[in-house]
Order: sequence, then C-alpha cells, then structure tokens
Amino acid sequence: MAGRLAGRIAVVTGGSAGIGQEIARKLSSEGADIAVADVDAADDTRRFVEENGRRFFGTKVDISDETQVNAFAEEVHDALGRADIVVNNAGIVPFADIDAVTFEQWSRVFAVNVNGAFLMVKAFLEDLKQSDAGRVINITSGVYWVSPPPFVAYVSSKGALNGLTHVLAANLAKHEVTVNAIAPSLVSTAAALRNAGEEFFEMTVQMQDLKRRQTPEDVANTVAFIASDEAAFMTGQIVAVDGGLTRR
Repeated sequence: MAGRLAGRIAVVTGGSAGIGQEIARKLSSEGADIAVADVDAADDTRRFVEENGRRFFGTKVDISDETQVNAFAEEVHDALGRADIVVNNAGIVPFADIDAVTFEQWSRVFAVNVNGAFLMVKAFLEDLKQSDAGRVINITSGVYWVSPPPFVAYVSSKGALNGLTHVLAANLAKHEVTVNAIAPSLVSTAAALRNAGEEFFEMTVQMQDLKRRQTPEDVANTVAFIASDEAAFMTGQIVAVDGGLTRR
C-alpha cells in the first residue's frame, strides 16, 4: 500500500477504542503497520488495520508497569520489527476537584498519563534513534489551559506531559527524532460521552469557535501529518487541535 507512512511501524497506546483506535486506523491507511498496547483487547482495531492491508500486533499492557512495557517492546520487535512512531494516547480521567480527589487517584493518573509515556519512549528509544523518521507524538489536552476544577489530577498530568514533550524534543533532536504533542478539545467518543455527559459536551462546544463536537478523526488526521515526512522540521510543539477552545 502506498501512503505517507509506507513501510513504517507505529506503536499506539490505548488503541482498542476511541481516539487511539482511530489513530491506528488512520496511520494504517497511510501505509503503517500497527502495534497496540491497551488494557482491553483490540480486536476491532485489528480488523480495521488488516482491512487496510497492514500488519497488526496487539496485546494487553498496563503501560504504567515497566516490566510489561519492556516485554511489549520485545514482542513488537518479534512480530513487526523496529518501531518508527510512538503515539502516547492512553490516559485516564477521574472527575474530582481537590476536595474529592484521593492521593491514590492522583498517583494512578500520573502513573498512566505521564509515567506510561515515559516508559514507552524508553522502551522504544533505540528503535527511534535508528529510524530514518523517528516520531514521538503525545496526546495531551486543551483542558490544560482551561483548567476546569473537576480535572485537578488530569490537568496536572497533562501539564507534566507537555513538559516531557518539550524536554524530549531537546534530548532527541541530535538523533533527528521529533517529539510533538496534540491538544484536543473534548473528543466525542463513547467513553467521553459516558463519563462527561451530554450537558458537559454542549457546554464545551459553546466555548469553542467551531460549534460542533470534535471527532476522533480530527485528532487522527493531525497525528498522521506529524508522523509524516511533511512535518520533519517540526518538533517540541504543543499543537492545539480544539476548534478554537483555547485559541493560543
């Protein structure tokens, strides 16, 4: 299959559903083989990838566990080969302000949203260095700049992920590996609808300049661009893809 990512291997965390699934589908449509790490089975994602004529590997992984992440990296090497693209998409979102959030919740959010991204980059670091087109793409969030009170742990973790994006870009530039992040608005997925509810979605839409709900495709299309050669001189950026929610 021809495409902007033909012959490349992309790793996507949280790729069994929602934004991650659409990222995997889009990257495979651009010619990439796909590896998915998720706590849930990714059977539907496998089907989408294979329908695009690409190879797929997926397994259940807790990305906050270093042993599991390192084992996953070895399995990807055996199944597909050396990774060129790492998309840190997996994340958890407890709805609690400072009065309600527990330290256990706080710690778990950071373990997945920040430590997970760090561990994935470490596990595939030598692959990225050896690639002719190494890419790290972190999915952060526009709520970092809006900072609604019920997201105290989530907003804090995305701030840390933004910082990690910046410093990794500086660390890996000498290897021609680019590191960028995408900051969406509230994305219309089944999980987000279930957790946030219709009222919160409509409130968010009204805060945006573009008065529609953001789709997973909006995020995936930007991931595909950043992963491609067209964005080879772009690094260390937090790209707002949010319909004008933050308008920075």
